[in-house]
Amino acid sequence: MSIFRFLTMTLLAVLAGAFPAAFADNIKLPDLGDQSAKVVTPLQEKQMGENFYRHARRSLRFVKDPEINDYIQRLGERLASHSDQADKKFTFFVIDSGDINAFAVPGGFIGVYTGLIMMTRTEGELASVLAHETAHVTQRHIPRLLAAQQRSRAPTMAAILAAILLGGSSKNTGAIIAATTASVAQKQLDFTRSFEQEADRHGISFLAKSGYDARDMPRFFERLQSANRYNNSGVPEFLRTHPVTSNRIAETRDRAQQYPKPSFTLPASDYLHIRAKIRALKNGRNYQKTARLFAYRLRTRKFRSNSARQAERYGYALALAKNRQYTQARNIINRLLKQRPGYTYYLIAQAEIELMAGRHQRALQYYRQAIKRHPGHYPTLHNYAAALLKARQYQTARNTLEQILNYHSNKPMLHKMLATAAGNSGDRLQAHRSLAEYYYASGYPKTAIKQLKISARYAKNNFYALSSIEARISEIKAEIELFKKG
Repeated sequence: MSIFRFLTMTLLAVLAGAFPAAFADNIKLPDLGDQSAKVVTPLQEKQMGENFYRHARRSLRFVKDPEINDYIQRLGERLASHSDQADKKFTFFVIDSGDINAFAVPGGFIGVYTGLIMMTRTEGELASVLAHETAHVTQRHIPRLLAAQQRSRAPTMAAILAAILLGGSSKNTGAIIAATTASVAQKQLDFTRSFEQEADRHGISFLAKSGYDARDMPRFFERLQSANRYNNSGVPEFLRTHPVTSNRIAETRDRAQQYPKPSFTLPASDYLHIRAKIRALKNGRNYQKTARLFAYRLRTRKFRSNSARQAERYGYALALAKNRQYTQARNIINRLLKQRPGYTYYLIAQAEIELMAGRHQRALQYYRQAIKRHPGHYPTLHNYAAALLKARQYQTARNTLEQILNYHSNKPMLHKMLATAAGNSGDRLQAHRSLAEYYYASGYPKTAIKQLKISARYAKNNFYALSSIEARISEIKAEIELFKKG
């Protein structure tokens, strides 16, 4: 079996909770750095992570909202910049699910569920989870686990084959196999316990160096443990793969005490607004109920800060707009903008309310003003391009999207939007090429090849375009074969 197939199986098993990650004290980590690099090279990690990330889009519901994803990416990058791999490219993404979970994949791909975001009470608690997952990547835990498995795999198979070849009774054969596999499982458990311990240790360091209170990690663990005691619907997935024990809480608390408390508190406004946005959008089409919940909280709740109250009003405005109560939504956002004239969340909300109300030109005007204030701000540019498509300004949308893709080529929705813009501008060649990149990035390489072949029909005698298309087809085919081998 190829290392790519084996690593894929391992990654899927990790996400499914097949490798327990319980915590244990005083387990020394074996030095597997050199061996793990031979089993899985850094380049293979990157390739495997990218392949997993694309294929995960087929089975996991990725959050498409650019503001939510941009926030998580910025928060994750802040933490990763204080790791020993500060120059490594990390991709942080959000899964739309009420499950309390997060996971890390080799190559720097880290996913967090909306359920976990909503479980946290402070940005520091959310950062502690991302820091822990970042440490799993920087310490190469899955490659090191594979190195350990490779060392034990051959002896295990030899013992099982010997039991069968010796022709002993079925009872004895079963006992030998059971004892052998149990021994390997225990070694695997020891490794994963150690990895959790190591991820906590490095994660707390990233957290403190990023300006957060290191005590946020044990605080969040303690709340998770406490909440699970009263949970009758099953153990949250995060606790299945990252079990929280009293020993683990005590150790992280002791380690956190070694770091001084921050001299100032980091602004929590973005965190509060993202949480409000998730709540505003999470109830599907029942936005009337969501709006009522926001209104009730605003009437009855005492907020700890002005930012918290502003975030609640922001969420209320979004829910009202989704419920087609545009005038009320508009009034709330306009009042918020008077308090914070340049805040990007309010500027985007102002434009989006007009777009939902069908006032396309006014929405575009607001977006252009926002871009002047914050040039290069990805969520604003993304939403502006989407607004241009809704306003049927296809050529302007195409020009905008091509500029954005120079810096954000890994975002599938941008390719899909460009396909729409190019197709409606009369460029069928570019439309199908962009659609191919959308399918490729979404985990459908064979469909991508079909779109590239269709695009070739429109290339006619354009030698450069045909050569480029053929090269891209060969590249994707080679990747498919590499992934299939094993």
